[in-house]
Amino acid sequence: MIFKLRMLSDESDTFVREYEVAANTDLLHLHDTICRDLGLDRSNFCSFFTANERWNKLQEYTLTDMFDDEESVDAQPMEDVRLDELAAAGVSRLIFVFDLLSGRSLYLTIADFGREAEGVAYPRVLLSEGELAADAADGLLDEEGEDPFGDMMADFADFEGTEDDNYSDDF
Repeated sequence: MIFKLRMLSDESDTFVREYEVAANTDLLHLHDTICRDLGLDRSNFCSFFTANERWNKLQEYTLTDMFDDEESVDAQPMEDVRLDELAAAGVSRLIFVFDLLSGRSLYLTIADFGREAEGVAYPRVLLSEGELAADAADGLLDEEGEDPFGDMMADFADFEGTEDDNYSDDF
């Protein structure tokens, strides 16, 4: 069995991807497929989340098992869960956070399923329209295309190195 996945971005109304993947594909291989297709750094910290109908994040699946104490964190490694297991549990939506620092995400739905076609290699890209913003900082720009955080930090830098700031470093 194969799943047809549709992926959208909240950064661009023109971005859409459709993939066909084997139902027994684990999230780590889906991660690799997406990164390879979009030219993303495959070593970045990223996570998949299952999502409800309102796109609220639920269960987290991480790129690596970063936690020693399994009882303290609900996150699981991507390689430990397959798409058919998620679908059997009623999951049809995934959020792929591909840049945890900026929160950049892609939104996937299981759009359809069917039988594998003979002679077809999976995974495969069915539809590729639009592009992601090239830089994570693009997600931090305001309406005028300015970087308010960078401007704020530049203003802060004006205070560094001054000796007559009238402020004591002692509390």
